[in-house]
Amino acid sequence: MRKPFYPSAPSDELGLEYFYVERRTLADFRRGPLGRYFDGFAAGLKKNGYTAHTACTILGTSCVFNAFLIERGIKTATAVTEALIPPFLEVYLRDVRTSSAHYTPRHHCLSNLRHLFLYLEAIKVYDPPKPEPVVTRYSWLLEPYTKYLQDERQIAPVTLKRHVAHTTAFLESLKEDVQRPRLRALRAEQVEARIRQFIKSSKDNISSLCSSLRRLLAYCDNHGHTQSDFTGLVPRQRRYRHASLPRGIDDSALERVLAEIDKETPNGARDYAIILVLMAYGVRAISAAQLSLDDLDWPQAKIRFHAQKGGKEVVVPLLDAVGEAIIQWLRHRDPRTPYREVFLSTKAPHTSLSSMAISTVVKHYLHKAGAHQPGRGAHTLRHSWAIRALEHDQPIKAIADVLGHRYIDTTYIYAKADLKMLRQVAMPWPQR
Repeated sequence: MRKPFYPSAPSDELGLEYFYVERRTLADFRRGPLGRYFDGFAAGLKKNGYTAHTACTILGTSCVFNAFLIERGIKTATAVTEALIPPFLEVYLRDVRTSSAHYTPRHHCLSNLRHLFLYLEAIKVYDPPKPEPVVTRYSWLLEPYTKYLQDERQIAPVTLKRHVAHTTAFLESLKEDVQRPRLRALRAEQVEARIRQFIKSSKDNISSLCSSLRRLLAYCDNHGHTQSDFTGLVPRQRRYRHASLPRGIDDSALERVLAEIDKETPNGARDYAIILVLMAYGVRAISAAQLSLDDLDWPQAKIRFHAQKGGKEVVVPLLDAVGEAIIQWLRHRDPRTPYREVFLSTKAPHTSLSSMAISTVVKHYLHKAGAHQPGRGAHTLRHSWAIRALEHDQPIKAIADVLGHRYIDTTYIYAKADLKMLRQVAMPWPQR
């Protein structure tokens, strides 16, 4: 992930004085090809919310790198490239030894220098080289297919990444047969044999893999890359509608989860607000990740969740407990960040959390609370909310509206957990 740095223009602010007081140290920074940029770099680190310890570690490595450039006879910043990093590390880490399993000096130094180069790139001093496109024997098919998925089908980025990974692996397995004339000449039995061999050797989820292969083969047929439509050759994975049960947890487990969170710390205040939002409204992790400050209507006491997976936008009352938890977190939230999302990282530069990070937070506290549930994560709280709503005799239509389901059939999966209704239709156990 590329971390942002601002200001985006060279700064005249003397940022080094915020971290250092020794004149000798300041003079050491302000010499050489990068000397004139360290004040702005230091000011950027300060403005992005880095602690003094972290900022000094980054600046210290950058200063030693600048000294290495002086020894190499480099006099201008425009002559500095990332190709100079490996020889610098060879010299800098020559005598460094560590027995720690959690500290890698090379990775640590690379991370520090990455901050420096990102800053130089932001102020237009360094222009990173554009990576040359890698041309493979299947580029003629993969590139337009990827563009088709992105532009015409408007596949979500996460789904697009998965489809491209599956497609690349399959095309790679075809070897020479992936060339345009040879692919067009493949017969049905040949394609079927290659599909079965690819699925057998792959470690990916079979259902997802087959879905990607069908989409690719349909594209090839529509664009005349194959003799006919071979989508029927991809084996079907038998799935029964409503065969699984909702993965909810009981109220006592939810109370234990909340009790495990230390709300006095910045991480705890944020995590408590996240889990309370998921528990109170049954939203997906992506909805919590995308929740913006603009989605909180404090005067009207309402909260808005954006539509996901073809569903509907949801606007619901902002519960007092949820509002108080969010306010408690906002007191810790860094006001200098340009991000509008409610839930951010507590470490600089305080970027927004992903849905994966939200789910990881939930898994962590479920594990601490001893709520052992298969596939536990943020979706467990969504299922728990729906089950509780059924137990309190809420209409299925109202549940569908809050969950953001466009079609009520999607909500019927939770009816299987309505024990109150199931008891009414249960047949008496036969007596001996």
